[in-house]
Amino acid sequence: MKTQILDKQSFQISEEDSKRITSLRFLLIVFVVFIHANLTPDDALNYYHYDFIQPKWIEVFKNFICNTLGGAAVPLFFLFASYLQFSKNDSYPTLLKKRSKSLLLPYILWTVITVILYFIAQSIPQTAPYFQNPINIVRAWKGFDWIKIFTYHNDIYPLVYQFWFLRDLMILIILSPILKYLCKKFAGGMLVFVSVFAIKGIPIFCVNTGALFFYIAGYYFAAYKISFFKIADKMKIYEYITLLALTIPFDLMFESKYNFGFIKTLISCLFFLKLSSSFIKHQNLYGKLKYLAGYSFFLYAVHTPLLGTSINKISQQIIPLHGILCLVQFLLASFLTIVFGTIFGILLNKICSPAFRLLNGGRK
Repeated sequence: MKTQILDKQSFQISEEDSKRITSLRFLLIVFVVFIHANLTPDDALNYYHYDFIQPKWIEVFKNFICNTLGGAAVPLFFLFASYLQFSKNDSYPTLLKKRSKSLLLPYILWTVITVILYFIAQSIPQTAPYFQNPINIVRAWKGFDWIKIFTYHNDIYPLVYQFWFLRDLMILIILSPILKYLCKKFAGGMLVFVSVFAIKGIPIFCVNTGALFFYIAGYYFAAYKISFFKIADKMKIYEYITLLALTIPFDLMFESKYNFGFIKTLISCLFFLKLSSSFIKHQNLYGKLKYLAGYSFFLYAVHTPLLGTSINKISQQIIPLHGILCLVQFLLASFLTIVFGTIFGILLNKICSPAFRLLNGGRK
């Protein structure tokens, strides 16, 4: 008997799948922090003008953490968001109302906060030298610049640059009735079509095609009531580790010839989906991950451009960027950003819970 495609009725996600999604939320944001703490040789030498001597093995390690493992973070969030959206199958007005609170409002608030902090930092003589990027000088912005800070501030990212995920997700949600129609009309062909563009990195609908691929994949999983966790569980954890390990020599051998980015992302996504089964088997571990999941969005929002950037710049000034110290600086800056960002969220929630919920998109 053919699986019935979801139309007007929603379906209940299993408790296990819900727990597995929750168990991954904070961990995936941690990898986002690692990505933004990674000082590349080009930026160090050409942008910051640091005396930067990083051994090749450290570069390989950081790329594995940030690009291979970290490459799964945002795609999985697109997959989860889409899967949850289409499984609930809210009416379009209800959907827009919910996402206005959980996505649009915090998007606006965090951007305004960043503008205010930039303005203050640029007005204080002691801090002004550290905020001289011409595109970020608040006083120099003209009329249209105030719109671009929320959309495509530097042609690719908004002012709060990690919010490109929220921007693209909101675009996809607005377009979701059209995307749903196309997915139903062309069935799996729509996913194949988008995957080709994703591999080539060609944008569609003004959004990242990798994001579009995982968003559409989430629709199909919800529509056909298929658990992506069960797909990931078909392989053993050591098999995923082997595949991930093989990406290192492949990258080194074919670095300038072939792009394995999309394939690596798929492997990494399946690895984390598989890993989540271990997280929920241990009640104490899951309890801690569930607690931290409540602060995952806050850490995502607060970690950059100010908190993480400040910690990075201070640590880069203190720690000589030579040899093993390049790795020390990377790990220390990431760790401090994660700890301070999470503690800040916990304290704000205890001191002023309404403000925390507002900035956290209503998430508790």
